[in-house]
Amino acid sequence: MLIKRLNYLTKPLAAGIVISTLAACGPHIINGAVIDRNGFPVERAIVSLSPGNVEIVTDSQGEFSIDYLRDEMGERIRLDWRNDYEVEVFKAGYHVLRQTFYYKWGEHALEPIIIAEDTIRVTGSDAVYDPSEHGDRTHSAGQSLEGE
Repeated sequence: MLIKRLNYLTKPLAAGIVISTLAACGPHIINGAVIDRNGFPVERAIVSLSPGNVEIVTDSQGEFSIDYLRDEMGERIRLDWRNDYEVEVFKAGYHVLRQTFYYKWGEHALEPIIIAEDTIRVTGSDAVYDPSEHGDRTHSAGQSLEGE
């Protein structure tokens, strides 16, 4: 009876030690934020981590967190410690940006990732446009679905 009582008391103690040890290790996670050149958060940007086959989307504050990788079968696996990773950030209207970093263990906060908007170069033209030289200007060139 005494042995059963001791066993009953020591199991929770052992479980508590294991849980506290795991908690002391901290989470294994990569955090970051994507901002534009003006410092504003870029939401809904696609962040890819390689190696690792992970793609996630930034939140409304431009932030993301990665705490797992994917194996060849698509199953979640833990982050590889002491490894070089590359994040790639893509958003329509912005240049793709790649950044390499070394992940040791625990929580790793990346510096803010700054992406630049795509720019379009417009050049002037010497051509002179005279609307009177063009016939019927009352119709558009495209199809109208008005009234359907």
